[in-house]
Amino acid sequence: MNAAIDTSSRVEDDIATWETQTPNAIIAFILRRFHEPLRRDLPVLVGEARAVEAAAKRSLLRPAGLADHLEQILVAVESHLAKEEKILFPLILDGRGSSAFMPIKVMMAEHDDHVANLQRTRALTHDFALPADTTPAWRKLYLDLQRLEADLNQHIHLENNVLFTRVMSGDGDGR
Repeated sequence: MNAAIDTSSRVEDDIATWETQTPNAIIAFILRRFHEPLRRDLPVLVGEARAVEAAAKRSLLRPAGLADHLEQILVAVESHLAKEEKILFPLILDGRGSSAFMPIKVMMAEHDDHVANLQRTRALTHDFALPADTTPAWRKLYLDLQRLEADLNQHIHLENNVLFTRVMSGDGDGR
């Protein structure tokens, strides 16, 4: 993953400040901080995982099936981001957040699926356990996956507990 995505140390502080921001400002932040890096970095993770799986064929800690799993995550995330960007966010940005109840419910259900995918990633990587003779590529992959997990959890928290809560309480029509 690119170094540009590694701003997670400040995101928790930033998320706390988002509770006082407008839905429009929150959406702009989500697009910049989470959507753009996901589109850029998930395909790289798939390639990294393929290379590690191929190089680690003899290791008991080999993350067998990880690359295929990450490809499925990539497809699910791309679909999810498109729905947010083409359906849900425009409703909110146009001041019609009160009509977004069903799209929000769909997004929250998909967020649950993303969390389950993160748990599956942990299982495939043996909770990111590395063999003693690990390669730098394998170590990098697991660091990138841990960053992805942290970022997705922060992303989901910001949407579910700040943006969506505000929109469903009737405050989503304010810009």
